[in-house]
Amino acid sequence: MMKLTALAVRNIKRSLPKYAMYFFALSFSVFTVYSFLALNFNEQVMAKLTYSDRYRALLTSFGVIIFVFVTFFLISSNNSFIRARKKEISTYSLFGMTNRKIGLLLFIETMIIGSAALVAGLGLGMFASKLTAMVLLNLTLAHFVGDVKFVIAPEAIYLTIIPFLLVFGVMGLSGRRVIGKFELIDLFKAHKTLETRSTGSIILLLLSLLLIGAGYYLAVSLGLGELLLWALPILALVITGTFLFFRSGLPKILSGLQNRPSYYRGDNLIAVSTFNHRIKSIGGLMAAIAVLSAVAVTVIASGYTLYATVEKSTYDTVGYDLYFYTDNEQVLHDVHAAFAEYDVNIIDEHTTYRYQAWPRTDMFVAVEWEFGTPDTYYRIYPQSEFNQLLSAARERYRQVEVGKGEAVLAVRTGNNELLEKEWVGRKLHFSDSNLTVTACLDLDITVFGAYYTVVVSDSDFAALMENGDIVTTDTGGRPFDRVTVVKYENPLGSHDLNRKLNQVLRGRVGSYRMAYNHYIEALEAFGLVCFIGFFMSIVFILMTASLLYFKQVMAAQEERHLYQMLRKIGISGRMEGKVIAKRLFPVFFIPLLVGFAHSIFAMKSADTMVFSSMLAVENSYLTVLQFSAVMYGVYALIYGVFYFITKRQYSNIVS
Repeated sequence: MMKLTALAVRNIKRSLPKYAMYFFALSFSVFTVYSFLALNFNEQVMAKLTYSDRYRALLTSFGVIIFVFVTFFLISSNNSFIRARKKEISTYSLFGMTNRKIGLLLFIETMIIGSAALVAGLGLGMFASKLTAMVLLNLTLAHFVGDVKFVIAPEAIYLTIIPFLLVFGVMGLSGRRVIGKFELIDLFKAHKTLETRSTGSIILLLLSLLLIGAGYYLAVSLGLGELLLWALPILALVITGTFLFFRSGLPKILSGLQNRPSYYRGDNLIAVSTFNHRIKSIGGLMAAIAVLSAVAVTVIASGYTLYATVEKSTYDTVGYDLYFYTDNEQVLHDVHAAFAEYDVNIIDEHTTYRYQAWPRTDMFVAVEWEFGTPDTYYRIYPQSEFNQLLSAARERYRQVEVGKGEAVLAVRTGNNELLEKEWVGRKLHFSDSNLTVTACLDLDITVFGAYYTVVVSDSDFAALMENGDIVTTDTGGRPFDRVTVVKYENPLGSHDLNRKLNQVLRGRVGSYRMAYNHYIEALEAFGLVCFIGFFMSIVFILMTASLLYFKQVMAAQEERHLYQMLRKIGISGRMEGKVIAKRLFPVFFIPLLVGFAHSIFAMKSADTMVFSSMLAVENSYLTVLQFSAVMYGVYALIYGVFYFITKRQYSNIVS
């Protein structure tokens, strides 16, 4: 046993360059899983988060997802390692080592590498646990001040070690089973046996493009309700089409290049031919990378978009720094006293009645909204009152001008152009007058509990009040609480003042909303999504890129004799470098480009389901793509680094 252990250690040292990327990726995965679990058990961190139980579940769920992905990665890489070492295994067998001992040797190697990765990942995780916690809190808290104590979570260590050791054990045992199936003569011939060239299939190529195209079409054409129902079928179409494309469609495209004159230029012919001979073994991996790249980029780009626009989305939702319903003068006095106590200036303040009306209009549907139903009531304001409410809002809104006999409808739909097309020219019927809708506003900050707001001229408002078309009491005769809106200095940064305002208002008013409360909740949620998305993306990149690196390094060993033959017939070193570059470039960047294409259409679905209702901009999809472009650039940069590392190692081997 000691001799096998010593041999295993020697083998690992000898193959250290091959295992370096694999070891680094595995260690980072252990670090990520431990970090997520450690944050779960860090009471200091959870005490600072508003919805700690929800966030614990989210961190645990993504930790499990990463572990499952790493498990599949390890199984796939383990099979590649064994195939790449057939010649070495045949030598052991030739010198009398039984298959049982060879399998035990591989088991020991797996456990040594896995244990070393566990130690490295856990060590890094424990060393960086304080930094990780502070990064999370800085991302998720509006006002994180102070320090976080250095804490080691024993529970997180156990929950990281046990699953990973089980996976390493299963890998080692499966290696022993695989070794038992090898024949000695096959092992010796393994390094001489190249993959056969794949010709692909035009039918499967067209089918793959049809499936992907169908998924893209559904992603961009369906509405919100339909998308929720079709989400899984769309994923199935795109994923199936992607795997068909790389396994059967891409080889057909490569075969079709033979009909082009440029194919027969020396470096193109050699590069495309050698790549085509490897497509069978890496086609599935390239497809997986395309899908995972799309998932990773979509997740982190979505999280980053929401996080970067959280302040704007806060005011799109709340409208004001603060508003509350009350007729209690003591509450108003206490609110003013809180501002004075913390020396924060009030910029604008306005108190008004929540006027209500039930004008009649034809029933119709516009922008998926149903208008004109009998039970629909409107918040109604005179022009002067409405403009004062707009002035007190945090965002700058254009003042409204309404002529006599006219009305302006304010409702948030996200498609004001279509809304105006349906509404402008329609009549609002009151008891003794009719008002014509002349314009629509895409905002809802003045509804205060109603669905829509109607703005009329001051004279028309006075007439409607006199005729009893406008009320300020409920059906029982109880008056509605007036609404007070407040704009003040540094609303999202005045932590102590906002805490005091919450104490003053909670339980003493009919209802209240503070931009600060919404802001800190959104910041926590989206900051956590960014934090998780970052680590998840890095794990996906490292695992897939390191597996590509290893497969290409193994391919370089098998293809070494081909380059020796090329040098004998006079190929130059410069030409050889161009062949290697063209040979490796599609392996790394075709999956990336396909993944980016998937992500662009996935972001369109995300825009339909989330961003269009959260980002109050003219084209929310374009905004999302702008943020996504940053992620695409970062992803391409990291893969470019792996490409150049692989190219250098490949060149060293074949030279």
